Amino acid sequence: EFCKGNMASFWPADFWPSSSPDVNSLDFAVWDFLEGKTNKTSHPSVEALKATITKEWGNMSEDFIKTSCFSVRPRIEAIIRNNGEHIE
Repeated sequence: EFCKGNMASFWPADFWPSSSPDVNSLDFAVWDFLEGKTNKTSHPSVEALKATITKEWGNMSEDFIKTSCFSVRPRIEAIIRNNGEHIE
């Protein structure tokens, strides 16, 4: 109730899609970032791949993370305009 009364652009939990890759920043931003970084070279083992993922996870900039988080609301609005369908 506090958020609803004090935040002009507050969306209640029941308004958010329950499980959509279009609005999950791990799906639309982070995994894409990691895939691009890890696919630049081949990895001789699963452990080597895990090490690269861990390294690149640590290399994500704060700006990238913020941008990913701040893009969630516009993505939800785009899904609404698209009648709940997938967006690019």
